[in-house]
Amino acid sequence: MDDQLVSGENRIFQKDNLSLFLNNDLGIPTLFVVYSDSLSQTQKNSRFLAFLYLKRLEEWKAANNKTDYILLAKESLIPITKQLGNRLYYVFKFQLEHPYFEINNLKKIEFVRHTREFGRSEEAIVNLEEIGFTYPNPSQNTLKNFQISLQAKEFEKITVKRNQALESGILITTDDDLVKGDISTDGKTDLPVEMRLKGDWTDHLIHPTKWSYRIVPKGEETVFGIRKLSIQHPKSRNFIWEWLFNKVIKDNDLTGLRYDFLNVELKISDIDSVIPMGIMAMEESFDKILIENNRRREGLILALDESMYWAERKQVKDLGLEYPKDADVKNREDLPIKVYNENKVLSSPVLSEQFKIAKNLVVGLRNGELKLSEAFDVDKLALYIALSNLFGGHHGLHTENIRIYYNPVTNKLEPISFDSNSGHEINDLRAYPIGIHDQEFKEKLFEKYELVSSNEFVNGVMDKYFQELNDLYFELSGEFPEANLDYGILQHNANVIKKKINPNTIVGASLIQHDKNQMTLEIRNFAEFPVVMEGLVLENGKSLNQSPFERLIIGANDTLDFTYRLKDAFNNAFVSKKNKEGGFRYPKDLKKIQLKYHILGSTASKLSPIFPYASRFDQNVVVDNKLKNNFQDFEFIKTDEDKGTIVLKTGKYELDKILHIPENFRVEIEAGFNLNLVNNASIISYSPIFCKGTATNPINIYSENGTGGGIFVSSTNVTSIVQHVNFTNLSVPKMVSWSLSGAVNFNEAQVQIKNCVFKKNRSEDALNIIRSRFEIDSIAFVDTFSDSFDGDFGEGSISNSTFTNSGNDGIDVSGSNIEISNIHIENPADKGVSAGEGSTIMGHNVTVVGGEIGMVSKDLSRITLSDVVIENTRLAISCFQKKSEFGPGIIDLNNVQFRGNEVFHLVEATSELIIDNVLVKDKSEKVIDKMYGNQYGKSSR
Repeated sequence: MDDQLVSGENRIFQKDNLSLFLNNDLGIPTLFVVYSDSLSQTQKNSRFLAFLYLKRLEEWKAANNKTDYILLAKESLIPITKQLGNRLYYVFKFQLEHPYFEINNLKKIEFVRHTREFGRSEEAIVNLEEIGFTYPNPSQNTLKNFQISLQAKEFEKITVKRNQALESGILITTDDDLVKGDISTDGKTDLPVEMRLKGDWTDHLIHPTKWSYRIVPKGEETVFGIRKLSIQHPKSRNFIWEWLFNKVIKDNDLTGLRYDFLNVELKISDIDSVIPMGIMAMEESFDKILIENNRRREGLILALDESMYWAERKQVKDLGLEYPKDADVKNREDLPIKVYNENKVLSSPVLSEQFKIAKNLVVGLRNGELKLSEAFDVDKLALYIALSNLFGGHHGLHTENIRIYYNPVTNKLEPISFDSNSGHEINDLRAYPIGIHDQEFKEKLFEKYELVSSNEFVNGVMDKYFQELNDLYFELSGEFPEANLDYGILQHNANVIKKKINPNTIVGASLIQHDKNQMTLEIRNFAEFPVVMEGLVLENGKSLNQSPFERLIIGANDTLDFTYRLKDAFNNAFVSKKNKEGGFRYPKDLKKIQLKYHILGSTASKLSPIFPYASRFDQNVVVDNKLKNNFQDFEFIKTDEDKGTIVLKTGKYELDKILHIPENFRVEIEAGFNLNLVNNASIISYSPIFCKGTATNPINIYSENGTGGGIFVSSTNVTSIVQHVNFTNLSVPKMVSWSLSGAVNFNEAQVQIKNCVFKKNRSEDALNIIRSRFEIDSIAFVDTFSDSFDGDFGEGSISNSTFTNSGNDGIDVSGSNIEISNIHIENPADKGVSAGEGSTIMGHNVTVVGGEIGMVSKDLSRITLSDVVIENTRLAISCFQKKSEFGPGIIDLNNVQFRGNEVFHLVEATSELIIDNVLVKDKSEKVIDKMYGNQYGKSSR
């Protein structure tokens, strides 16, 4: 492309600073949109449109009769910047791909830049036939060529291994998998090698041709100066990001791998067949040449051998089990130490002695017995970790991916960059996976985080590699348009690091106690690094405490109580303006004192105010309401834990304490089960219940002496079924500081209730259903103390049911959607049907006889019913707004009969009453002032 920018070859349009080039870019027809010298915000951000007019329209017209052109659109493209001499070019690659488009059928192209706000900003219309344009041959990248040559039998061996790995989902390799072959490069031909597949997960093998290989030339031969190397799909290391990470690693005197991209093909030599693999990533493997290339003395390379992890994963998958649930996961301490080039190391007297030292250091780290500063060159390790987080390369900090160099000169370990998979946004900081993270290490790590997150460092990386990255992306983008590198990720990660090492609140200090000689503080460190306490100071910086005997350091996310010894002149620091007398006055003067500190590794001091009291937990003022699972303690319960069932057996029993049933069971209550609740006893279940009563042998749950509680079913995933149960004389489930409103309660627990009786229950609600779906059929509510049915934020239906002598409302719903049918409500002390807080009630055949109020809709609720009878109430209907955060109420009734009611309706000005599709125009003022026992209904107090 560089030559074409200069020569103008393949250019089809030019005006002002815009040029269009039409190229075949590695097989893909591509329109190169080029701006010279400058790029405006509109040119950078507006849409790309291409109208492709075809020579032959038959096939396209058969698929689309609307237009004689194909429209391609891109909301945005990322420009590549190229510097040629004194000129700067911004190049956008617009690939012209469509199922009905062939480049040789293109007659004319209309190119448009477009914004949704202003429409077309630029356009170019080019008739290719008129300008005599000849479509070019595919452009080639300038990457090095790399050919692998294998005989058919060797390739078949590799293919069989690949297929086995794809079937099990994991690749397990041994030396037996090696095959012989040759490689040829731009500089060498027919170089004998041994090679095998590589990669643990099968993402290295899933592509039809881009399989990953480990390649080792025979003898002392090298390829590109490398003795051992891997080739793999560029995506497996996130394209260009791994290249850049290793460049920056080596720039900062850390040990990094040589990483590049090659044009690769695989030749089956004895049948003269070639498999194009396209662009592949080349990665240096672990060998003494790697160490020497990083300008270090030959030393050992070690790792933790994770082969047992992969063998376990493979066995689990092969057996059709689930990982990690069914795996015998080994502890990190069980992982053996692996040394690369093991035969050479163990057979060399010098290297084997080095191995004893290096192995002992790594084992000490692995087992958590050595500090990182004792085993590592802490400066290099801290910088490596900081760079890994800056680049979003957390993958390289996994235990199985760490690689370690033993430096025989310093007798210290150093990290080696490997498999970082950089280029991802982070939201936390990944730590080194082994060793004790001691204060010396943390101090150095903080210093390195400050360094790499600075604007100078990040901009320095961008400036240094700007052109190389653009050129490299240009090489890769023909095959991998997604291979671009977003610098914004580095800036994002730098900002996360800044936030983590310098959070808005680092230290919290609270006063525990004080006197004239000392002050005790609770000091909390919210940061991820240790903080050093410098002491108590006034606003003017004057110190108030005596120097401590040793430096006070509080660990990351730790809390410490510390007593400061106050100076003799402490009280004189606080002089009353009113009486000119000294003396510390709590809590007023505490606001004048601050705690001075700095983060370990930083030289910048910070100040924290001191709160006048500690926010610590006091066990003495808390009542323990925690329930213990006790379902196995009762004679009437039979448990089968293998089947996950709890059965309440037929018979007559008494319960005098709370029965608590945990989740993940099925609670079955047999027909003829009779339970008398006394002494505030209740049933609390986090498993669904299945009541199997019958018409002739019902279940009875009651409180004979009126001291029993109630029933609470919550947080179940399976619908409970309650049939033929009599709930009588119950109160509410409660403990010392917690109680509910219903005798029977279902919270976030779907339920079907049929053929049941709720009688004389002494609770605010006989039945309360909260945030649940429900189906209620053939239920009788009799002589309820307050509301018979109360639904909160639920959804369901009530049918074929009666509500007699409710102490408050018959049906009361809030924030719910329900359907009701065949309902008979008699003598409610307040409302027969009440909808509030955005509820919807729909249905038919509803009768309300006697009582205070027939139906109420309030606070953005709507009642829509047909076939309604409201008889002998004091007030038949009321619609109004009660709560300011809601709105008016609506009632819409069809085929309704009103008989013997004292007052027909009270409808507020903004609310609506619709009778037989006719809006009632009569309105009343201040309806709410007449409700709730003032004139109608029952007081809610």
